[in-house]
Amino acid sequence: MMAKLAQSMADKLGFGDLLWQIATSDAVLLLVAGLIVIAMLVGHFPVLSGLSALQQYVVPAKLAVYAFVFLFAFLLGFRTADDRAEAKALRADVARKDEVIAAKDFDLRLAIEAAEVAQKQRDEAALRAKEAQDEIDDYAQRLKARPNASCVLAPSDFPGSLPDDGKR
Repeated sequence: MMAKLAQSMADKLGFGDLLWQIATSDAVLLLVAGLIVIAMLVGHFPVLSGLSALQQYVVPAKLAVYAFVFLFAFLLGFRTADDRAEAKALRADVARKDEVIAAKDFDLRLAIEAAEVAQKQRDEAALRAKEAQDEIDDYAQRLKARPNASCVLAPSDFPGSLPDDGKR
Protein backbone atom coordinates (compact mmCIF):
# COMPACT_ATOMS: atom_id res chain seq x y z
CA MET A 1 0.00 0.00 0.00
CA MET A 2 2.84 2.39 0.81
CA ALA A 3 4.41 1.53 -2.54
CA LYS A 4 1.18 2.46 -4.32
CA LEU A 5 1.01 5.71 -2.38
CA ALA A 6 4.63 6.49 -3.19
CA GLN A 7 4.06 5.66 -6.86
CA SER A 8 0.93 7.82 -6.92
CA MET A 9 2.81 10.70 -5.35
CA ALA A 10 5.73 10.21 -7.73
CA ASP A 11 3.37 10.21 -10.71
CA LYS A 12 1.66 13.40 -9.56
CA LEU A 13 4.71 15.32 -8.45
CA GLY A 14 7.57 13.65 -10.24
CA PHE A 15 10.20 11.73 -8.29
CA GLY A 16 12.50 14.73 -7.85
CA ASP A 17 9.64 16.89 -6.66
CA LEU A 18 8.59 14.17 -4.24
CA LEU A 19 12.08 14.06 -2.71
CA TRP A 20 12.17 17.84 -2.34
CA GLN A 21 8.69 17.83 -0.82
CA ILE A 22 9.89 15.33 1.76
CA ALA A 23 13.22 17.10 2.35
CA THR A 24 11.56 20.47 2.94
CA SER A 25 8.66 19.13 4.98
CA ASP A 26 7.99 20.39 8.48
CA ALA A 27 9.04 17.07 10.02
CA VAL A 28 12.48 17.12 8.37
CA LEU A 29 13.03 20.78 9.24
CA LEU A 30 12.09 20.07 12.87
CA LEU A 31 14.44 17.07 12.90
CA VAL A 32 17.35 19.19 11.60
CA ALA A 33 16.52 21.94 14.14
CA GLY A 34 16.55 19.30 16.89
CA LEU A 35 19.95 18.04 15.68
CA ILE A 36 21.27 21.62 15.80
CA VAL A 37 20.12 21.96 19.41
CA ILE A 38 21.64 18.63 20.42
CA ALA A 39 24.95 19.37 18.66
CA MET A 40 25.10 22.81 20.29
CA LEU A 41 24.46 21.35 23.74
CA VAL A 42 27.18 18.73 23.31
CA GLY A 43 29.74 20.91 21.52
CA HIS A 44 29.34 24.40 22.94
CA PHE A 45 28.01 24.19 26.47
CA PRO A 46 30.64 23.31 29.08
CA VAL A 47 28.19 21.65 31.46
CA LEU A 48 27.48 18.83 29.03
CA SER A 49 30.94 18.97 27.43
CA GLY A 50 32.54 18.27 30.79
CA LEU A 51 30.93 14.83 30.99
CA SER A 52 33.56 12.19 30.32
CA ALA A 53 31.23 10.11 28.15
CA LEU A 54 30.61 13.05 25.80
CA GLN A 55 34.17 14.37 25.78
CA GLN A 56 35.11 12.55 22.58
CA TYR A 57 32.08 14.07 20.75
CA VAL A 58 32.78 17.74 21.53
CA VAL A 59 34.83 18.58 18.43
CA PRO A 60 32.61 16.65 15.98
CA ALA A 61 29.53 18.22 17.61
CA LYS A 62 31.01 21.72 17.16
CA LEU A 63 31.52 20.98 13.46
CA ALA A 64 28.13 19.30 13.15
CA VAL A 65 26.40 22.45 14.44
CA TYR A 66 27.65 24.41 11.44
CA ALA A 67 26.80 21.59 9.01
CA PHE A 68 23.26 21.30 10.41
CA VAL A 69 22.78 25.10 10.40
CA PHE A 70 23.90 25.14 6.75
CA LEU A 71 21.55 22.24 5.92
CA PHE A 72 18.66 23.91 7.76
CA ALA A 73 19.26 27.23 5.98
CA PHE A 74 19.53 25.47 2.60
CA LEU A 75 16.32 23.48 3.05
CA LEU A 76 14.42 26.44 4.44
CA GLY A 77 15.66 28.64 1.58
CA PHE A 78 14.65 26.04 -0.99
CA ARG A 79 11.23 25.71 0.59
CA THR A 80 10.78 29.49 0.65
CA ALA A 81 11.87 29.80 -2.98
CA ASP A 82 9.53 26.97 -3.95
CA ASP A 83 6.64 28.62 -2.10
CA ARG A 84 7.40 31.94 -3.79
CA ALA A 85 7.50 30.29 -7.23
CA GLU A 86 4.23 28.53 -6.53
CA ALA A 87 2.65 31.78 -5.31
CA LYS A 88 3.88 33.55 -8.45
CA ALA A 89 2.39 30.80 -10.64
CA LEU A 90 -0.89 31.02 -8.72
CA ARG A 91 -0.95 34.82 -9.10
CA ALA A 92 -0.37 34.42 -12.86
CA ASP A 93 -3.16 31.83 -13.00
CA VAL A 94 -5.52 34.11 -11.10
CA ALA A 95 -4.62 37.03 -13.40
CA ARG A 96 -5.27 34.88 -16.47
CA LYS A 97 -8.62 33.77 -15.04
CA ASP A 98 -9.48 37.38 -14.19
CA GLU A 99 -8.82 38.29 -17.84
CA VAL A 100 -11.10 35.48 -18.97
CA ILE A 101 -13.79 36.62 -16.53
CA ALA A 102 -13.44 40.21 -17.76
CA ALA A 103 -13.75 39.05 -21.38
CA LYS A 104 -16.81 36.94 -20.53
CA ASP A 105 -18.30 39.88 -18.62
CA PHE A 106 -17.73 42.13 -21.65
CA ASP A 107 -19.36 39.51 -23.90
CA LEU A 108 -22.28 39.25 -21.48
CA ARG A 109 -22.75 43.03 -21.44
CA LEU A 110 -22.68 43.06 -25.26
CA ALA A 111 -25.25 40.25 -25.37
CA ILE A 112 -27.49 42.09 -22.90
CA GLU A 113 -27.23 45.30 -24.93
CA ALA A 114 -27.99 43.37 -28.14
CA ALA A 115 -31.00 41.76 -26.46
CA GLU A 116 -32.23 45.17 -25.33
CA VAL A 117 -31.81 46.61 -28.84
CA ALA A 118 -33.57 43.57 -30.34
CA GLN A 119 -36.44 43.94 -27.86
CA LYS A 120 -36.73 47.64 -28.71
CA GLN A 121 -36.76 46.83 -32.43
CA ARG A 122 -39.40 44.13 -31.86
CA ASP A 123 -41.54 46.61 -29.93
CA GLU A 124 -41.14 49.23 -32.69
CA ALA A 125 -41.97 46.64 -35.39
CA ALA A 126 -45.02 45.51 -33.43
CA LEU A 127 -46.12 49.14 -33.12
CA ARG A 128 -45.62 49.71 -36.88
CA ALA A 129 -47.51 46.47 -37.62
CA LYS A 130 -50.37 47.60 -35.37
CA GLU A 131 -50.45 51.01 -37.07
CA ALA A 132 -50.45 49.32 -40.51
CA GLN A 133 -53.23 46.97 -39.42
CA ASP A 134 -55.20 49.94 -38.12
CA GLU A 135 -54.78 51.66 -41.52
CA ILE A 136 -55.91 48.50 -43.32
CA ASP A 137 -58.91 48.18 -41.02
CA ASP A 138 -59.69 51.88 -41.53
CA TYR A 139 -59.50 51.50 -45.30
CA ALA A 140 -61.67 48.40 -45.22
CA GLN A 141 -64.28 50.32 -43.24
CA ARG A 142 -64.20 53.17 -45.77
CA LEU A 143 -64.66 50.70 -48.66
CA LYS A 144 -67.60 49.07 -46.89
CA ALA A 145 -69.15 52.48 -46.32
CA ARG A 146 -69.35 53.26 -50.07
CA PRO A 147 -72.84 52.82 -51.55
CA ASN A 148 -71.70 50.94 -54.65
CA ALA A 149 -69.06 48.24 -54.33
CA SER A 150 -68.08 48.60 -58.00
CA CYS A 151 -67.01 52.22 -57.55
CA VAL A 152 -63.69 53.14 -59.05
CA LEU A 153 -61.01 53.95 -56.55
CA ALA A 154 -60.53 57.64 -55.97
CA PRO A 155 -57.17 59.40 -55.52
CA SER A 156 -58.03 59.84 -51.85
CA ASP A 157 -57.65 56.08 -51.56
CA PHE A 158 -53.93 56.54 -52.25
CA PRO A 159 -52.83 59.47 -50.15
CA GLY A 160 -49.47 60.85 -51.17
CA SER A 161 -48.83 58.28 -53.88
CA LEU A 162 -50.88 59.58 -56.84
CA PRO A 163 -50.92 63.20 -57.86
CA ASP A 164 -54.35 64.66 -58.34
CA ASP A 165 -54.07 65.93 -61.94
CA GLY A 166 -57.83 66.53 -62.31
CA LYS A 167 -58.32 64.09 -65.21
CA ARG A 168 -60.60 61.80 -63.30
